[in-house]
Amino acid sequence: MQPAGLDAPFDDPDYLFEPWWPGVRAIAFAERGSLRLQVDGLADALAAFPEVAELTGQLAEDGVVLDGTLLVLDDAGRPDAGLLRARLDGTGRPGRPAYVASDLLWAGGESVVRRSFRVRRRWLEALLAPGDRVTVGRGYVGDGTLVAEALASLGIDGLSARQLSARYRAGVAGLAWLRAPIVPAEPRPRPTLALILRLPLGD
Repeated sequence: MQPAGLDAPFDDPDYLFEPWWPGVRAIAFAERGSLRLQVDGLADALAAFPEVAELTGQLAEDGVVLDGTLLVLDDAGRPDAGLLRARLDGTGRPGRPAYVASDLLWAGGESVVRRSFRVRRRWLEALLAPGDRVTVGRGYVGDGTLVAEALASLGIDGLSARQLSARYRAGVAGLAWLRAPIVPAEPRPRPTLALILRLPLGD
């Protein structure tokens, strides 16, 4: 499933809003204690990101497929595009990889894509325990413009909007998944992943 473009952030109680993570999209296949990562352009993504293999130990179920984003963090825990490119180009293993899961496609060895995103997301949060390298992203229902303002203050330039009632489907998602640009605030130091995950919006 690919997101559809949107001109600007918006508010809607039928959507979950979260950062558009500054990394590369990756599908994670976990079964019988082993992990396979699918990343466009990489024949063996796990060889480039071996540290993410610990994901399997955080799952409460087997036969799981996750949709998420691979990041590479610098020594301060900030997502770093240069370190990510080095991993993708095969020029070394600098930085510290992290994986932020955003959707659940299979659980218990069965497809769950016909379930609503609301159900899939809650299921994902229940079966994936947070860890130092792998976690579920934090999202907020309804307040897209407020989330965008918080992300702009952190230097993040994109907002993801997922329709809670939508099923997962191949191709362009239409209203099911939208991506809106954000104009970051004046240049400032890049935020750490931990800070992004703790958006100052309350619960």
